Amino acid sequence: MSLSLSLLPAEVALAASHAPQICYALVELAATGGGGAAPVSWAVVADASRSMRIPIVSEEQFRDLVRSGGAQEVLVDGVPVWQLAGPVPEEVRASAPSALDYTARALHSVVERLDGADRLAIVACAEQARLLVAAGGERRAELVAGVARLRSARLGEQTDLAAGMRLALDELPAGVGVRRLILLTDGFTRDAAACLALAREAAARGVSVSTLGLGGDFQDDLLTRLADLSGGRAVFLRRPEQIPAAVAAELDAARGVVAQALTLELAMPRGAALRHATRLSPALAPLELVGEGQRLTLHLGDLERGAPVRLLLELLAPPAPPRPPPGDARVRLAALTAASGVASARADLLAHYAVAAPPPAPVLTAAARASAARLQRRATDAAAAGDHGAAAAHLRAAAARLRELGEVDLAEAALREAEALSATGRGTGLGARELTYATRRLGEHELDS
Repeated sequence: MSLSLSLLPAEVALAASHAPQICYALVELAATGGGGAAPVSWAVVADASRSMRIPIVSEEQFRDLVRSGGAQEVLVDGVPVWQLAGPVPEEVRASAPSALDYTARALHSVVERLDGADRLAIVACAEQARLLVAAGGERRAELVAGVARLRSARLGEQTDLAAGMRLALDELPAGVGVRRLILLTDGFTRDAAACLALAREAAARGVSVSTLGLGGDFQDDLLTRLADLSGGRAVFLRRPEQIPAAVAAELDAARGVVAQALTLELAMPRGAALRHATRLSPALAPLELVGEGQRLTLHLGDLERGAPVRLLLELLAPPAPPRPPPGDARVRLAALTAASGVASARADLLAHYAVAAPPPAPVLTAAARASAARLQRRATDAAAAGDHGAAAAHLRAAAARLRELGEVDLAEAALREAEALSATGRGTGLGARELTYATRRLGEHELDS
């Protein structure tokens, strides 16, 4: 396996100015060659809280519950909603699967597809976390028994995802193969900061965290950041019936990895600075920089076959060097090194100080997408801090960028969220999550389109 690293433009044309200048560069990282699929080590953290156990009744069953007085309409914050008047009848519970039942079905399918060199650990998590099983793919009976214990685990009413993540990471020791932590939840956790710290630890250990958010009432900002910090995937599931397919897709993605735990290191001369790094594909998202000063690292997760990683770097270039002639004044803005295992690739991003030239069209498109992603992230942060006015302003600015990109539907969705925040101080829930994940999919589009 070998890595390739390409830049657009390879040499940035800047004005011969005595002031610092902002410039952009597109980076593409790809893997070529490689052998067969590597073994997969999985640790699945399944939210086993009460909400995941609620039976999902059919429309006919719901009508029967209403007729029998088992469900009644009440007002919650002025909004009429239906609530159960008591325990779900056993005959209904027996025939109505819960989200946890769909999770168990998904894990059974994974067990059936594991090779002997693969490994699976299952952690049930609510107020407490419990390791249900950890075994290699050749011990299927043991793994199936562990899946069965998921339904009977009673671990409290609250949710502490960090406790589950800690147990899961302990089951992913260093070694050969693809290492993934899969987190499935439909709600909120009580220690988001601890989850983020564990995602950073996972990234440093070469483990990708993929998140599956279910329904309309989970922390989409937390789940997407957990994935982005470690180079994992973030998936939005509207209905529990989608859980098995989503889990199967995660296994397929892991099977397609040809380069593991990819990092990109930037070494910059004094006077140059990296302002922002945004991943464009496979999912559009601002990235966190590790390190400080003139040497920074980006954790990009695993590279799948035929799916290069594309980034946009926004840099502050130093003033033009004071030596004549200006037509030959060149400065290295960054030395880039991509690495995965024993493979690496290097390239220099140069600045040529003479006459400024506009960035290529794909770079301009990427900059607009990156701006929209950052504005949405700022809106999320402002809303979490209680500054709903600032959050609405950021969303309106994001809508303007999206409209410029021709994403009219996304622009309208951002404006609806802005109006909801301005009017009520609350987002729309499901609509906000759909906006978040739909914007991330902009990275799947071609940049020159």
